[in-house]
Amino acid sequence: MDEEQRNSSPDELNDSMSGELSASGGSDGPLNDSPKQTPTKKQRINTPSPMGFLVAASPPKFVSFDQLMATADGVANMTLAHEIAVDGSFKLEKLDPQQNSIEKQVRDVVHKAFWDALKEKLGSDPPDYSHALILLQEVKEEMMGILLPQHERMRTRINEVLDLDLIQQKVDNDALDFNSYAEFVISTMARMCAPVRDERIAKLREIKDVVPLYREIFAVLELMKMDMANFTIQQIRPYIQMQSVDYEKKKFQEVLKAQEENNLDGLQFTKAWLTRNTEKLKAASASDTASTSAATPARIMNEAYVELLEWNDQLAFPETLLMDQSRILELRDKTQHLTLISAILLVTYNTVGSPIAGISGFKDKLKNEITVILQDVDDRDIPSKITNVAEHVNKEVLDCMAEHGFTAMDETRQNVLKGQITEVVEKDHSVHKLIGSRVLDFMGQSIATSHSAPIKVPPGLSAVEKELSELCGKFLRLIAHNRAVFGIWYAEIIGGLIKLDEDLSPTK
Repeated sequence: MDEEQRNSSPDELNDSMSGELSASGGSDGPLNDSPKQTPTKKQRINTPSPMGFLVAASPPKFVSFDQLMATADGVANMTLAHEIAVDGSFKLEKLDPQQNSIEKQVRDVVHKAFWDALKEKLGSDPPDYSHALILLQEVKEEMMGILLPQHERMRTRINEVLDLDLIQQKVDNDALDFNSYAEFVISTMARMCAPVRDERIAKLREIKDVVPLYREIFAVLELMKMDMANFTIQQIRPYIQMQSVDYEKKKFQEVLKAQEENNLDGLQFTKAWLTRNTEKLKAASASDTASTSAATPARIMNEAYVELLEWNDQLAFPETLLMDQSRILELRDKTQHLTLISAILLVTYNTVGSPIAGISGFKDKLKNEITVILQDVDDRDIPSKITNVAEHVNKEVLDCMAEHGFTAMDETRQNVLKGQITEVVEKDHSVHKLIGSRVLDFMGQSIATSHSAPIKVPPGLSAVEKELSELCGKFLRLIAHNRAVFGIWYAEIIGGLIKLDEDLSPTK
C-alpha cells in the first residue's frame, strides 16, 4: 500500500471504496433489471427491534428509561424510512392479535360490551341515544381522518350533516332518524373509498339492523384508513428515496451518540465483521505472493459483503445491516438453493452423459421441477427431501431417454446417479463447493466491476442464469444503499485497521 493511501482520511478512504467498488444499484447493465418483488406478506421483512442497536460494551452504565425510549424512537423512525426507501412493495397492514392471545380476548370482550350496550340502549323505551351520539362522533372523526386537504367540499358536507349539536337537538325533540345518518355515511364512504372496497360498501347497504351495520361501517373505515396511509406512502416514496440516505445517516449518528454517552459501542459487531474480512484478505495475500487480494478498502468491503451470502447464523449481525437482515438472509438462502440446484444438474449431466447433453429444454425442465420440490423447504430439512429429488430426476432422465430413442440406463447406473445426487447436498462435497465458489466469485465480481458490459456467467450456472442475475441485482441495490448510508463509518473502521497494520509492520 502506497504512502498516500496510508495517510488517507476516513472521507478519502470512503471515496476510494466508491471508486473501486462501483456497484451503484442503478439500472445500468442486465444484472439490475430484476423485476420488483411481489409482496407475499409477511415477506420476511421483520424490521429489527430498536434494542438490536443497543449493544453493551463492558462494563455498561445504567441507562434511564427516557434515554432508552428516545433512542428506540429514533431507530424506529430510521427503520420505517429505510423500509419505504428500499422496498418498493412495502405497505402497512392491519395487525391482528393472535387467535388465542390474551390481547385478542380482551379486545373481543371490550368490543362486545360496547356493541351490546349500544343495542340495549337503542332498544329501550324510550331509546337512549347517548352511546349512539358517541358512535356518530367517532364515525365523523374517522371519515375526517381519511380526507385529503383538497377535499374541502366533502369536509364541509360531513360537518353539516354530522353536526353533533344539531343531532342532540333532534334527540331532545324525539326527532332523530338514526338510519338516515347511516345512509349518509355509507354514500360518503362510497365516494371516498378505493375501488377495491366497493364490494364491502355494497354489502353495507344490505344490512338493515343498526348495530351490525355500524359495526361493519367501523370495520370498513379501518380498511379505508389503511388504504389512505399506503396511498400516501406510495406518493411520497420518491421523496423519501431521495432523502433517506441523509436521514438515515443523521438518525444513526444520533443513535451512536446516545450509545457512546452510556458507554455502549454501537459498532461493535460491524468492527468484528470488517476485521474478520480484513484478516482473511491479509492471510490470502501472505500465502500467495502472486495474489491480487491486497487488503485495500474496496476489497475489504467487497469481501465483507460477499460473506453475507454465506452468513453463519452463530455470528452477531453487523449493526449497520440490521435493517436489512431479513432481506440479506433471504438472499443468502436463495443463493444456497441456486447452488444446490446447479450442483444437482451438474452431477446429473456428468453421470448420464451424451444421451441428454444436447436435448433442448430438458435442463430447464429439471431445474424448474427440482425448484418446486425444494420450494419452502428449510435448509435443515433438505437432506430428508433429497431422496425424493434423486428419484424424480432419475425418472425424468429415463423418460427423456426413452422419448428420444436412447437405451435406458441399467440399474447400476441409475443407483450411481441417485447416489451422486444425494451426496452432492453436503456442503463439503467437491461439486457443491465448486459451484458455491463460482456463485460467490460471480457475486463478488458483480460488486467490484463496472456494469458497462454484461458479466459472464461461470460454467455450470447457465441453467440458473436468470435467477442468479435477479438475485445479484437485488443484492447490489441493497449494498449500494447500505454503503451510501454507512460508508463513512466503514471507511473510519477500515482506515484504523490498515493504519494499525502499518504501525505494527517492521521498520524498513
